[in-house]
Amino acid sequence: MTSRLLPIVFVFVLVLDWEVEEGLRSTGCAPPEEHCHCYKRTIPDLHYNLGNKHAALYVDLLRGQTEIDPVLGAEHQRLMDRIHKKLRYTNVYERKVAWGQTGLDPKRNRSHRFYAERICSHVHRTVVNSIDKVIKTPAKHGTFEKMRREAIRAQIHEEVRQHKQHSLHLANNFTLRQAFLDDVKKAVGQSSSGRILLLGPPGWGKSTAMAAIAQKASFWLSGCRTATTLVIFIGFSGESRNVRLVLQSLCFQLAETYRPETQLSEGFPQLVNEFHSLLMLADADRPVLILLDGLDELSDEHGSQLSWVTTPLPENVYLILSATSGSRCTESLLSGQSTVLLIPPLSTSDIAEALDSKLHRDRRRLQQDQWQLLVQACEACPSPLYLDTAYSESSHWTSYTDQASLNLPGTLQGLYANMLSRLERDTGRQLVRRAVMLLSISRHGATEEEILHLLSNNGKVLQEVSPAHTSPAHFKLPYILWARLKHALGPHLSEVRTDGTWVYRWTHAELRRVCLQRYFRNEESRMAVHADFADYYRETSPSAHVFQPSLWVLDEGEGGERGKRYCFNLRKLRGLPFHLVHSGQIVPLLSECLFHYDFLLHKAWGLSVLEIEEDLKKAVLPEKDMVDVEVLSGALELSRPVLLQDPCQLASQLIGRLGKMVTEDRPVALGDPLKYQYLHALLDQCSHSTLPVLLPSSTCLLPPGGLQHALLAGPLCSVTALGGSQTGPTAVTCAADGSIHLWDPEQRRIIRGLDPVGGFVADSLALGLNDTMLILRMGQTLQVREVESGRVVFSDAGSVDVPIVTTASDGQFLVVFYDGTHKVKVFDLAASCSLLHSMTVSLNSEAIHKNSSIVLSSNSIKDYVLFAYRSGSEAGLLRAKEGTVVKVLSARHEAASIQAVDMTPDYLLLFCRYPYRHDSQIIHIELFGTDSLQYERSVLGCSQDHISQVTVNHEGTHAVAFCSTLGTGVTALVTWNLETEDHKHITQFSGPFVKGLCFDMRLCLGVCSGERYLRLWDLTSRITDQTLTYNIHKSRSDGTRELVPMGRQPRYAVCLSVRPGTLFVWNLGRKRYRCRPVRAQHGLYGSSDAVLVHDLKLYILTNRSLASRTRAPPCFQTLLVFDLIRRSYVKRQSGLAVIPCPTHEYRILENGATLLGLSETRDHLILWDLDSGTIKHRLDLQRPATPTTPTWMPWDIQTESANNTHEAKPEKEASCAIDQYLISGDEQVVVCSYFTHHLNAFNITSREHLHTLEDANSLLNLHTAALTHSGSHLVLTRYNQADHSPSITLWELQSGTVDEELRHEPGVCCVALTDDASRVVFGVTGSNTLKVWEPVSGNVKSICGYEGLRIEASSAVYLTEGGAKVLLLSGHLSLWDVEKGSFLSSLSLDSAVTCVKPLGERYSRVLLGLSHSPALVTVWDNTGSTSTTHWGSRADDLFEESSSSEEEGHS
Repeated sequence: MTSRLLPIVFVFVLVLDWEVEEGLRSTGCAPPEEHCHCYKRTIPDLHYNLGNKHAALYVDLLRGQTEIDPVLGAEHQRLMDRIHKKLRYTNVYERKVAWGQTGLDPKRNRSHRFYAERICSHVHRTVVNSIDKVIKTPAKHGTFEKMRREAIRAQIHEEVRQHKQHSLHLANNFTLRQAFLDDVKKAVGQSSSGRILLLGPPGWGKSTAMAAIAQKASFWLSGCRTATTLVIFIGFSGESRNVRLVLQSLCFQLAETYRPETQLSEGFPQLVNEFHSLLMLADADRPVLILLDGLDELSDEHGSQLSWVTTPLPENVYLILSATSGSRCTESLLSGQSTVLLIPPLSTSDIAEALDSKLHRDRRRLQQDQWQLLVQACEACPSPLYLDTAYSESSHWTSYTDQASLNLPGTLQGLYANMLSRLERDTGRQLVRRAVMLLSISRHGATEEEILHLLSNNGKVLQEVSPAHTSPAHFKLPYILWARLKHALGPHLSEVRTDGTWVYRWTHAELRRVCLQRYFRNEESRMAVHADFADYYRETSPSAHVFQPSLWVLDEGEGGERGKRYCFNLRKLRGLPFHLVHSGQIVPLLSECLFHYDFLLHKAWGLSVLEIEEDLKKAVLPEKDMVDVEVLSGALELSRPVLLQDPCQLASQLIGRLGKMVTEDRPVALGDPLKYQYLHALLDQCSHSTLPVLLPSSTCLLPPGGLQHALLAGPLCSVTALGGSQTGPTAVTCAADGSIHLWDPEQRRIIRGLDPVGGFVADSLALGLNDTMLILRMGQTLQVREVESGRVVFSDAGSVDVPIVTTASDGQFLVVFYDGTHKVKVFDLAASCSLLHSMTVSLNSEAIHKNSSIVLSSNSIKDYVLFAYRSGSEAGLLRAKEGTVVKVLSARHEAASIQAVDMTPDYLLLFCRYPYRHDSQIIHIELFGTDSLQYERSVLGCSQDHISQVTVNHEGTHAVAFCSTLGTGVTALVTWNLETEDHKHITQFSGPFVKGLCFDMRLCLGVCSGERYLRLWDLTSRITDQTLTYNIHKSRSDGTRELVPMGRQPRYAVCLSVRPGTLFVWNLGRKRYRCRPVRAQHGLYGSSDAVLVHDLKLYILTNRSLASRTRAPPCFQTLLVFDLIRRSYVKRQSGLAVIPCPTHEYRILENGATLLGLSETRDHLILWDLDSGTIKHRLDLQRPATPTTPTWMPWDIQTESANNTHEAKPEKEASCAIDQYLISGDEQVVVCSYFTHHLNAFNITSREHLHTLEDANSLLNLHTAALTHSGSHLVLTRYNQADHSPSITLWELQSGTVDEELRHEPGVCCVALTDDASRVVFGVTGSNTLKVWEPVSGNVKSICGYEGLRIEASSAVYLTEGGAKVLLLSGHLSLWDVEKGSFLSSLSLDSAVTCVKPLGERYSRVLLGLSHSPALVTVWDNTGSTSTTHWGSRADDLFEESSSSEEEGHS
């Protein structure tokens, strides 16, 4: 007995000694204390309880005795001594615990439970801290967008590295069929298309051959040493199976080689075009060779589209592809012009040589019969994979194995079946069956944890492994069983990196196909395994200890919420939707993934919003329309550019697009279902986001449902010009780097590229002479190039006027008008661009504008060119060949203002704007016959058409206009049917529109400023939709000009529309009225009236008098007061003499009794009594009357100061006009600026002049200034002309002195101040940084914002929550944490914001008035210190909006 035990004890001690030595070994320069910790438990009274039956669990006892084993006890003490010697006492934690009746029992003994909890807590902290020290990376500085791009770049770098390593590994194993490499080399040199396709059956060594080619092919390209070789083994990792990610990796590698600064897209269609644009950069000195192995292994995303590899290749580009013969992709690959090479089978000599080599390597021998059997089997199936598998099976033979029992099937499938049968016999049928099913059905492989967990959850496996176990539900599969199976599978199982972790997958796809056929006899069995995977990720598996979050927060840095480091569970984010779809669980897919905010956020953040869109396409229920899916897909498509840059905006983008749609979704009758079953829950989750986000109360972005555009990418930098052909659907663009691209809009791709010439970047383009000539304009320079060669055939840089070009006679004649003049030139492109005519043309009326004064027709009939002066009432018809104006076309009325002209085969079109009704305008299209040149009829538009550009389709049936209203940022695409006179507003899109084209109704192109994409609309699906019809009776939808919160009724705000006479009253506290006003009024005032809102009353200053001969100033003579609650006028006051001012310079004070305004000469303020109509008081300096002293305007003082900056002129500055004034929040203090060297502060209540703030060296103004709520302090910017230094100055108005000054701060354009003047926040022009200044301590810190932020003069900053947070409006709205010094969140808007009103400093809430919509939007910070705003109770409702069925909402 002893002799049998001693070796076991001895081996155990050796292993323990080795583990201790390894664990306590110093790593690098770090001592063991950096990574080793020892926990020592001492039970003092254990020696008195050795007779207890539980004592043997805590100490080594002699068998059958109550004494400690002296040998093992000595070894234990020796081990502890060694640990104490290696570790410092700080890393040895000794804890004492008393003995219990059953040893240590935390369930029954409170002291033991306390001991266990204390130990567990300490161990947890120690382990977490140790791991953090190891994995913690240096803090990354930069914006979120930059960090995300760097993360994507790092992922692609790692993927590329793995493929290169795999290529080297495979190339080292390529020892056979060397002659085949010579065939490939010959094909590369002789191929006219540059595309080589390798085909072969499964297992014939395509990947190994591709790896060998990758190592040698760069030397085949005429000996070029600088050739770039890119290799991707599709299917090697999970990411390489997705065609979009494959393209992204290729574009990334090409961009790093040829243009490192390029910003690439992420969408598949855009990547296709960018891939071909990058290929065009290859030249003879730097050719590129791309190898794509296993194209048949691509997954189903994007339909495994392969058109991007069959497109003709540019010169110096070589593409080598491989695929399995007879696969689904082979047919499409063969459709391209490719040189096809068939992988040859192994020859008899190759087989014998390979087998001999393997036997020699493994130091094995086979019996002669066994050798013949192996060779014959390999000759029957002469593929490398069969040879390797057969040899692997022969390794289980012994010299005494019965020959009759040896069997090697003649097919690879049969050989795999034999191998699986052997594994089932050796390891267990159920274990092998279950493990193989998991590996085969998994998404690109399974992790070891997934395999062990799902094996342990299978009852048949547990019954086979442990048939006598009494509680199989809590039994885990021993790891040794999986390790044995893994070892038995050998080279057939590979461990690769996928989804940020390591997974096991089949090495060869053919084995997976065999396993699927063998173990999945029906669809139900497949769905069951997919359901098991889904349950594992959903945490609904029987084992309760499984924890599968989609996100782990690893660390919190100094940057607050944005400083945290996140680790995303990519296995769950990708695997859960995949397995739910394949298990037929569409409803859980919708509720737990696609309409679960946290899941969507983590997937958009950790992966991409594009992967969410791919999942949405798979959410299909038979015989049921998925309305929610369609709406969500449309919203994500509209928000895609924003979410690709900042996925954290998901909540604000969804609420901003879907808020109104969901709020208005109510059952028609009791018991009726909601239209949207899932969107309600999704938006509710968005409003409770754990991230700091800015949440809008309702729709403030363009909603889904309109016609979406497709993005055509290709240019590697922003597009500066767009032109088209008059003969066919061919477009041409110029990029900011000067490169020219010709497009085929039907195929949605670039068909030709021209290199830049001399830094010429065109701002206008046109094609001529049957698309063989290219006309470019850059400023005043005109250039003509040949499309085929790119040669410049004509250039004119001598003009001082901007040339405006068009073509005639099918592009033969180039007609050039010069803006601002009457000069016209005609060139013959067919005669080397020779000058035909140089003339002067004029119409009966002169041009009104000096810039952009001429509008031309883009189409031409015969040699006619139609032109007009913009805003004029006449158009001329020029005959280019003769150089004469043959006809002048007059609009039907003198009030016409021509906006655009064009022509069709039947009509000459004049787009005229006419006055319409009150303060409105309408478009008339006046049609003249091309034969008679006489007026025929007019086609009406609507009052919402603000034409930026007009284009006509080639058939001449429709006119298409791009209507971009100034200052809104939103462009509408509208159409007119010239025959039926049907007028439609097809769609809206955001972005600064530049140029548009329409070849036919399927191909409508547009480009926006600063974008690298073309936008393509297919109008055919909407052109017959009568719901889009607009006419003169369609109600207008105007933006908001001004919004006024009602201070005494905080529930309400009033919005004044851009359209004069219209206003809306909004209830801010009622959920029911988030999307619609409680009251709307129209026609209350005109455009010449001054309108003020106070306490839900409208004060209208009207009846404006004109200047008379008695030199009496013009004034408002009548005041009308309209009560918005009663809907009636409550007062009419005549006999007033209120001096006209801009509306924003009036203020209603003292509860509507007083009006504050400026005097006639603007040199002082006036307080009018609105009850009597008389002047109450004049706020002015007390100075003697000097009637001879003229009033100095700001520009006079500025000129005077420039001439003599050191000489003060108080006698002149005292009579200057008021440039601007600020009034405090409590309406007690007003500060006036005169753009002079002084400011004046007045107290409105006491009517006194407080102080004059003077600075002899600076011109003081209030353009960039802020006043505290009580008027105690003023902060402003100034420029000291003496020492030429800009600064920010804090003035104390009670004393009239400078309190603090921050010097050397140039470019300040917006500033905000806390109520106690303890903190000043300001922005600098052209930067993306806010600065925080604390005047008391003098501290200044900078907070970096997001990458696209550019603070401008129009930006505004607001302090909230007592100065703890900042809201910045600079194109988009953003939230900043001043205390932590971090940028928190932003809300990207589709349109411009016209007015902003913060709801007090206590709350992170702001009211937004939009430029394109009358809606009032409340935006709040979901993490603000006050989660709700006190709007009052329902009893405070004043407009009869109460409803018993409605619940109160805080926003």
